[in-house]
Amino acid sequence: MQENEFWNRYALRQSMSYPWAMSTSDASLQAEDYGPCNWGRWGDDDERGTLNLITPDLVMAAVRLVRRGVVVPLGASFGPDGPIAPVRDRTWHIVRYRLGPLTGVAEDVLITNTHAGTHVDALSHALLKGRMYNGFEVSEHVTSSGITRNAISNVRAIVGRGVLLDVARHRGVDHLEMGDVIGPEELDECARRAGVTLGQGDICLVRTGWYRLFETDRKRFDEGWPGLSYRAATWFHERGLAALGADTCAVDVIPGEDGVRPYGLHPRIINQQGGYLIEYLDLEELATQRTPEFLFVAAPLVIEGAAGSPINPLAIL
Repeated sequence: MQENEFWNRYALRQSMSYPWAMSTSDASLQAEDYGPCNWGRWGDDDERGTLNLITPDLVMAAVRLVRRGVVVPLGASFGPDGPIAPVRDRTWHIVRYRLGPLTGVAEDVLITNTHAGTHVDALSHALLKGRMYNGFEVSEHVTSSGITRNAISNVRAIVGRGVLLDVARHRGVDHLEMGDVIGPEELDECARRAGVTLGQGDICLVRTGWYRLFETDRKRFDEGWPGLSYRAATWFHERGLAALGADTCAVDVIPGEDGVRPYGLHPRIINQQGGYLIEYLDLEELATQRTPEFLFVAAPLVIEGAAGSPINPLAIL
């Protein structure tokens, strides 16, 4: 299949899966205000974005948050039945073995989208007006064989202070509903009630409870989800956050807000600010710990030229 034919089919599948994804006019997209911009803030060649905000002193302060030695995995189960956006091909998992006269080995082959399961988006993932974060031209740096700027291999690790904002608990519900919008004001109120203040280099994780539907109602889980308002991008910038994660497919609310492009957070945080979005987090066990701040540790696979990577993040309490 030729490359152009592949992407034409991809766009068609997206429009059939999410009819609202094509509803915003090109003119309105051009006129949108994409908020604060960090291009050039850490130099014209920077490819790490808001990870520059996590200093060694902040990592040491995060380590001191470990008081009980409890390790909570935040990653979803990875495989053919794991969470993935319906517009993407599901993971293939093939197992083979070889036996000798006495010993043998079993091995696996995985064919997967780098945005399958719990994953982090690279700064090359969200493209706007032909450019990616820090002004790099898409036509010069993105090819079918790999990405030469802002690839996930620049990330290596995300280690710092994690903060859980449990919006579902704040609202007194098992989970929010599809299309429910979480604004900056509610995030601040959640933080206030939890007794935490968000600051430079923090990794903020937002629980909507939507992940509960993954095993009980997969069809509903995939049709749309609650999420953050596009206005959270300015909130992200003002607090100097390094990353923002959620227990949904995109952190963004889907269907989106009126008058704003679908996935409105993606260009504002990834493209304009060089910030990181972490998706499909399993925050259910962490929510039971009632510990709103912790050491957060995550490392993507060092995939040269990739636009994202699966991760298995940890909250260490």
